[in-house]
Order: sequence, then structure tokens, then C-alpha cells
Amino acid sequence: MKTEYHSQKDLFTVGNISFLTVQRPQGHKISYSEGRIQHSFIYTFSGSMRYSFLDPATHDIHAAAGEFVFIPSGTRHNSTYLDEENEVGIAQFDLLAGELPPYLAAPTLITIDHAEEIFTSYRTDLKAGAGENPMYYFYRVYELLYQISKQVQKIPYKFKKLQPALKEMNLHYADHRKIVYYSDMSSMSEPGFRRLFTEYTGLSPIEYRNRIRLQEAKKLLRSGEYRVDEAAEAVGFTNLSFFCRSYKQLFGHSPGKET
Repeated sequence: MKTEYHSQKDLFTVGNISFLTVQRPQGHKISYSEGRIQHSFIYTFSGSMRYSFLDPATHDIHAAAGEFVFIPSGTRHNSTYLDEENEVGIAQFDLLAGELPPYLAAPTLITIDHAEEIFTSYRTDLKAGAGENPMYYFYRVYELLYQISKQVQKIPYKFKKLQPALKEMNLHYADHRKIVYYSDMSSMSEPGFRRLFTEYTGLSPIEYRNRIRLQEAKKLLRSGEYRVDEAAEAVGFTNLSFFCRSYKQLFGHSPGKET
């Protein structure tokens, strides 16, 4: 008997991984006016941190000891060390292929069960010479990404009603469904569904579905098999101008640069 297992979703590949620890006094501030060069997980070993973003639509993030944040590359922000003694650990990487999942598309405070174990191991193992083997970095970063993906899949009880709608949007993002279709699927009124959906995802249902569409369009364009108008239509956009504006707003450049 032969059993095969296949990934149900497109994977992404990371590389150029590094890890460092930083100790700073109270009030020390670093400005990333051009954004971080690499995607970064930043764990607060001791003290506390404030991350202030230059995009007014992104709220400040406070990270206490034992908490960590993810900040995508290119995100313009300031990092401020708040306590008398502060130490952070930073795991940095480049995205070599594919796209980061939606839950890592923006700066976010992340809570997972094994964060302290992973980052403490990073620090102690590297001091013991684990860094001599480059595979160690891949092992730890992919372990971190795996633990985050597991946690994301655990929808808190308060938001369980949204699960059918979220699954439907992710599987059939190109469908032209009205919001009431998703609210009925969740056994909720449309206004209540909209409020709960935005509380959980940080986006309106339409914004959430459009973001999935744009990410899928990017894959089509990078394949070299689709023109811009074909990619827009394939993922569910009926207005090409709106697609191009939305694409540039999300990715920082026009869709034509992908072809």
C-alpha cells in the first residue's frame, strides 16, 4: 500500500536567513525611513518595545517581554526601546519564491505557544556553535513559520461563525457573491457579519476578498502566461482600472511590471 501526501496550497521559499540579538537602553530609537531590508521576526527577550509606522493606516504595536512581531521588508517605521534594559532577538530572511501568506502581509503582533522556546534556542544554540551549519537557520525559521500557520488556523471561539465564509472566499475568490451570501453561510445578519469579519481580519469582507484576488493575480502575471487584463479577469476583477490601482496600492508597483 502506498500513501502520498501533497500540499494543498502553494508554498513559499525563504533564504538568506540570519539571527542577531540587540541590547539597548531606555529611549533608544531607530528609524527605518526606507523600511527594513529583510522580512523580520522580532522577539522581546526583556523590556518592551514600541513600533510606530509611517503609514497612518497602521497602528502602533507594543511588544512586552515574551511577545514578538512580524514586520515585512520595506515597512517604514521607528523602533523604540521602552524600559531601562531591553533585549530583542531578530530573525531575518528574504522571500526567494512564492508569496507570504495573508496573515504575514502587514506588521502584526504574533502569539504562538512555542515562541519563547524557539527564540531562546536560537540564542543559546548559536552561542554553542550551531550557526556553523547553515541548515540550522532554515530549520528554526521554517519551524517558526509552521507554528504560526498552525496558530492562525485555530480561529478563536468568538469568530468560529466566520469559518465557512473565510473558507469560501479563499477557495472561490473569483466568484461575484454579495456579502449577504457569506453572512447567510455564517448564520448571521449582514451588519453583524461585517462587524465581526472586520474585527477578526482587520479588513472588510470585500477588502479581504480583493486582497486574495490580487495575490492570486500576481502569481498569474509572474507565470508569464497572462496579460494584465487576462489576470484581472481570471481572479474576478471586472474593472481593469480599479484592478491596476488596487494592485499598485498593495504591492507598490503596477501589474505591468510583473510581465
